[in-house]
Amino acid sequence: MQDANISDDHINKVETIQKQVEGFYRRKEKVRIFHGNTNTTRSQYKDPKNLIDLSHLNAILEINVDERYMIVEPNVSMEALVDAALEYSLTPLVIPEFPSITAGGAVQGGAAESSSFKYGGFSDGCVEYEVILGNGIKVNVSKTQNADLFEGIPSSYGTVGIITLLKINLTPATPEIHLKYHKVTTYKQAVALVKKLSNDTNLDFIDGIMFSKDLGVIMEGAFGPAESLAQSTLHKSTDDWFYLHALNRIKHSETYEERLPTKDYLFRYDRGAFWVAKHGFSMFHVPFNRFSRWWFSSLFPTKRLYKFLHGARMSQSYLVQDICLPNKQVISFMEYNQENFDIWPLWLCPIKVTHEEYMSPNYLNTDLVINVGIWGKLDVKYQRFVERNQSFEAKVESLGGRKVLYAHAYYSEADFWDIYDFKRYTKLRNKYNAEVTYPDIYNKTHVAEEYSPSVLRGLKYLLFK
Repeated sequence: MQDANISDDHINKVETIQKQVEGFYRRKEKVRIFHGNTNTTRSQYKDPKNLIDLSHLNAILEINVDERYMIVEPNVSMEALVDAALEYSLTPLVIPEFPSITAGGAVQGGAAESSSFKYGGFSDGCVEYEVILGNGIKVNVSKTQNADLFEGIPSSYGTVGIITLLKINLTPATPEIHLKYHKVTTYKQAVALVKKLSNDTNLDFIDGIMFSKDLGVIMEGAFGPAESLAQSTLHKSTDDWFYLHALNRIKHSETYEERLPTKDYLFRYDRGAFWVAKHGFSMFHVPFNRFSRWWFSSLFPTKRLYKFLHGARMSQSYLVQDICLPNKQVISFMEYNQENFDIWPLWLCPIKVTHEEYMSPNYLNTDLVINVGIWGKLDVKYQRFVERNQSFEAKVESLGGRKVLYAHAYYSEADFWDIYDFKRYTKLRNKYNAEVTYPDIYNKTHVAEEYSPSVLRGLKYLLFK
């Protein structure tokens, strides 16, 4: 990023991190990265002596309107990216659905969203990174500089290098989005419509929700004026959670059209974390209705929910997984869910196939990937929880899919490396000195212990941390 306006403040921050990493490398110690918050469901209780803090790398350094790109530090949130870019009627190509997800986390964690049918994952909109290698050396990474690292760093969860700067492409955006809802009543109808819409070059967004085995909605969106349509909002405390908003739109009609403010749409699933927070009402014996959702609305942005989740260590009571599947296998997976878990709703998000980022969950042999989000309670003992997760993982692999590794992973090491390219990944880590300093992806994402849950601890963590 030689032509970028890199501030002295950024240079100083990066030099400090380089010295820290160099020290770990010299002592042959593994390091963990602290971002200030997280969107993984795995336990985040780590030894602070082995942490490098990146939470202060949160500045937007440049927005180039003419060439449509922005240069940002890795801890810049999606909300900050959207706010800054929309001032110039621009937006990043893919915006993950939670405002607190960071740019670096979205790359390292394989994030995707409803524009992914068009662009791929968030990382597919990034054209260059500044990276600190395992020995503390800083390098620029792009398709023409250290190209093997550029291909290997997305979805690597910080195990091949620390991203300290990103150059992100932008696309034109309008203040509002025209959203159209389509009712579907079968798995086959849902998948067929997702595939059909994914070929429409006039669209900017596609995703869907299956509320049950015989009711769902597929949504198509596009930037542009739609003044003749009624406008809805989603960010006010009086607005309902989006999945309920969508359900209401197709209860009595086959299709429905409306316009939404762009930022409202992009972060439409933030309140209630899609629908996962509904379980909190049951936990505290609170009625789940519109009044209670309004009354407790300040507690249900996703960032606060993750704080409670990690404070309470309750994630081993829930199956919280996103999986990427070849589109031809999605119906089989939904039938498997119906027979084995019966968890609803399910989220559907089509993703353009990525052929370069080989650690990515959408690095699959198909013409279109569909991400299925399955999030629900598993009221079983720990050993049974592990067994059911392992069975789930085996099913996903048998269907030619991959999990998104922000979630619990219980693969054996052999099974894990049957899915991912161990030789290529290890060669990359050795070449860039990651093997000494950064944990490998299996050890970082594999859950090997039982967590002791505590609602009281979760509340204390939420209120006072």
